[in-house]
Amino acid sequence: MSDWRRVTCAPDSGSAATDLVWFADDPAATETWAYGYPAPDADERAARDWATTAQAAAEAVGDENVQVEGDGVLAHLVRLALTETITGSGPRPDAVLETTGTTAGIGGALAAVRPGGRVLLAARPLDPTTPLPAYRAIHLPGVRVLPVPWRDGVGDAPEHLVACALRCTPWMNHRRAGGCRPRPPESRRG
Repeated sequence: MSDWRRVTCAPDSGSAATDLVWFADDPAATETWAYGYPAPDADERAARDWATTAQAAAEAVGDENVQVEGDGVLAHLVRLALTETITGSGPRPDAVLETTGTTAGIGGALAAVRPGGRVLLAARPLDPTTPLPAYRAIHLPGVRVLPVPWRDGVGDAPEHLVACALRCTPWMNHRRAGGCRPRPPESRRG
């Protein structure tokens, strides 16, 4: 099993004492999310989980016209998984895969999708509550918001995605990249 945390990334943040090896989605971002894995084999486990989740996200949109929101590793892997399945074109996509977990990313996904389209949350939101204009952005245009569950050791991913994720793990790993510190777990209100 892995452990999810919101992380803060900055050159001076140092590394937190932890028994887990943390992999941040976008170490270039100030705020992002990460999964921690126990050693040994943390790199391999992380690569397989991230690649499997990316493949599941790509499969969730099927053959719809899709846009991927985000610049992190998960977004890169999703785009790679979608190269064979993207069809159609138009000013507003049928589906948006949101990978940042940020309020701005989720809001951008809602603004980009066509009325009646789907926003798929491939990353867990960073905050327990995310303030969004629910009536105007979701209810009125009939947008469906759906999760893409994290594939923590569940399922298989194409080997090209796993290989790509393995090439990314040194950059994602806070101990080697030297700058992402996991925050203590936040309580989530039901």
